[in-house]
Amino acid sequence: MVRAYGMSRALWLLLMAHEEDDLLKSLLFGKQRELEEGRAYLTKEKKPERALAYFRKAIESGFRPLYVTRQHPNHVLRAHAGKEIRVVWLSTTLGRDYIDPHNLNSLTNLVTNFVSDGPRAVILLDGLEYLMINNDFPRILNFLEYVNEQVAMKRAVLLLSVDDRAFEPKELALIERNTVALE
Repeated sequence: MVRAYGMSRALWLLLMAHEEDDLLKSLLFGKQRELEEGRAYLTKEKKPERALAYFRKAIESGFRPLYVTRQHPNHVLRAHAGKEIRVVWLSTTLGRDYIDPHNLNSLTNLVTNFVSDGPRAVILLDGLEYLMINNDFPRILNFLEYVNEQVAMKRAVLLLSVDDRAFEPKELALIERNTVALE
């Protein structure tokens, strides 16, 4: 029993020492999926950790980043790999990079303009649950369908990070229908 504990502790220490080592991670956990342009991806997670990892990887490979989140912009890392990250806060507070969650038209325009501004755009949308609180589900679904079409036409990438506990099974199934799951 002590030996098993020692081995798991040794593995933990090894993982911590090589946290950024992609080769070790791929050997231990499998290779991270490559993102395909023109697609929408979905991660089901309580906090946007996996989605952020994919987002960072996309930035490192040359994508222009837009992060739409419920987190305050001061709490979000604004630069990564030498590239500035545009952060838009879903909030009723007015400001330059703030979008009222009731105003899906403004959010739609923001995303559409961003993907139209140039090639290789990546959008991380973390806050779908908050949008659900402020809008009914059919409006949210229409928003997602339209954004998904824009992403496909402009060959961008959309990453959705959702806490599946916040959705009814039918709602989640409709969201999953036009996305690729990232596990």
